[in-house]
Amino acid sequence: MYINREISWLKFNARVLDEAADSTVPLLERLKFLGIYSNNLDEFYKVRYHSIQHAIDSGVNNLYNNIVENQTPEELLKEINIEINKQQGVYDKLYERLLDELGKENIHLVDEKKLTLVHKKVVNDFFENKLDQALTILTFNQGSWVKQLKDGRLYLLVKMTISKTKNRFAIIEVPTKQFPRFIELPVTNFQNYVIYLEDIIRYRLKHIFRNFSFTHIEAFAFKITRDSELLLDNDLESSLLDKISLGIKGRRKGEPVRMVFDKAMTEETLNYLKDILELDDYDGMIPGYRYLNKSDFFSFPSFGRNDLLYKKIKPIALKNAETTTSYFSLITKEDILLYTPYHDFSMLIKLLREAAIDPKVKKIGITIYRVAKDSQIMNSLVNAARNGKEVIAVLELTARFDEENNVFWSKQLQDEGIKVIFGVPNLKVHSKLIFIERENEKNKLEKFAIISTGNFNEKTANFYTDYILFTANKNITEEVNDLFIFFGSNYLLKKHKNLIVSPLETRIKLYELIDNEIKNAKKGLQSGINFKLNSLSDKGMIDKLYEASNAGVKIRLIVRGICCLVPRLKNISENIELISVIDKFLEHSRVYWFCSNNENKIYISSADLMARNIDRRVEVSTEIFNINLKKDIQTCFELSFKDNVKGRYIQNNLEEVRIKKSNSKNRSQFTIYNYLKLNNKK
Repeated sequence: MYINREISWLKFNARVLDEAADSTVPLLERLKFLGIYSNNLDEFYKVRYHSIQHAIDSGVNNLYNNIVENQTPEELLKEINIEINKQQGVYDKLYERLLDELGKENIHLVDEKKLTLVHKKVVNDFFENKLDQALTILTFNQGSWVKQLKDGRLYLLVKMTISKTKNRFAIIEVPTKQFPRFIELPVTNFQNYVIYLEDIIRYRLKHIFRNFSFTHIEAFAFKITRDSELLLDNDLESSLLDKISLGIKGRRKGEPVRMVFDKAMTEETLNYLKDILELDDYDGMIPGYRYLNKSDFFSFPSFGRNDLLYKKIKPIALKNAETTTSYFSLITKEDILLYTPYHDFSMLIKLLREAAIDPKVKKIGITIYRVAKDSQIMNSLVNAARNGKEVIAVLELTARFDEENNVFWSKQLQDEGIKVIFGVPNLKVHSKLIFIERENEKNKLEKFAIISTGNFNEKTANFYTDYILFTANKNITEEVNDLFIFFGSNYLLKKHKNLIVSPLETRIKLYELIDNEIKNAKKGLQSGINFKLNSLSDKGMIDKLYEASNAGVKIRLIVRGICCLVPRLKNISENIELISVIDKFLEHSRVYWFCSNNENKIYISSADLMARNIDRRVEVSTEIFNINLKKDIQTCFELSFKDNVKGRYIQNNLEEVRIKKSNSKNRSQFTIYNYLKLNNKK
């Protein structure tokens, strides 16, 4: 009845890898998908893998929250390692294939043994003038190296053969933080050449270790992944900000949970490395090829070859938005819904800039989970504070992997006199809200709210699909205002009629909405449930959907990532269809659509249907009331569900098949853009 969430996640990552194998995807974009796959896998080890190891070490099976009953953590870990090793084999073959295809496009990735005389001169100059001074080298044979090594960084284990019975080892950190991973070399005969940064180090190995006596020298790449959980003590004397700052430093020294290494290492060399890193059989040991950390393919040079990249779309500027003198007047007339990256995210930035300088704006509140490092949104908040506005920022310090950036911004905002609230005790604030209070022409206060399914981040808005609602609807704005009062005083908690707020309301309200569909189905009325999500893993929610399916409710699910539900099982989920779409943009929006006897209740949400989002976070869903906006969401859902190019239909054996093509091709991310573009002209 269920699939383990880790296994489901690995199947999702296999779909990412499948995009790198798709010959219809532009070649340099396929390299990026290799990078996405690699980066995803790193995060999997940092976040999930260690919890299973911890369950094994403690002897308590329920520590890793397995939805599959009676599966031991040892069995799960074995299944995970088999799946990852299988995917690694596919990855390595695909990498070699893509290099061949690059060669056919006159782009060559060369190593230190294939350098021309011209290239050797360039490499030597680069090493002598730049790289040499940046190298960190550990040369001692004894003592603990493990504490010196950083999570996710690329290292070379250098083996120097001193005699037949004696070897000496050293470790070099490849300085990819200071230099690009890929160094372009001079063009020769219209051929483009590029070399890995570590191959430049390999080329100069004998020079680097010229003070040592050796008969042979070689270098093998490896990297470690550390447990990324932040360990926060209960010291009441320390502020949360200080704890997070210390926790970030502590994370860098977390236990190693995986090592990826060049499989060309001899068994003796590998065992030596395992010993000094104190790795055991339960740690992930992933043999790879010569080159690791392929997440760096994000920054692979394009050589001006736009024909090998996706064609960029021009974001749609909403009708009247470009010519209006005030965004507030537009929102007052009618709710506005952006669907990024199809729509122009800059409208949000322009609205905040307007709010920052508008004398009639009195207050701005915002929840912050992940923002860009050079965020224009945060700069607008600073500008608003300097102009005398009351600004409140609810900043989530424990947003995984963004803690450091959020600590930086919290200090910047506080320095400007902005009231910074560090979330809610024991709950992550994952909701995406903006609240603005403004005097109108009659000197009465009007309230505006912005509710998003994704972060207020201008960088990710270029490739994450997310809905952003702008509204002056009093039914919604009053409840958003109540939430900001709650953030400041956690005991002032109110019930909501138009919003659905985790952790107290989401499970109850969604169960009620599902129960209503069950009642309608049993009465012979129109019923149906349509969810678009990133993840579906909550057992209670899955069981509720199974109950609805057995009552005859037709259920359609679009789930990009983890899905622990198994569709089309006889007498369990026969009425549930499940697809996943992986394409140019990352599908990130969350939509709950209930038929409700053709009333069509539609919500957009920050919450996936996972236990953490339902029970342990502050999440916000809002109903969409505007008929035209509801129609747009419905149409976009239908286009996604019927994607016959990038849609993958999940069967009851969990195998995936491409949706069969009809007479017309529907690549949903393209057809949605065209639909919204055409609709904007009406």
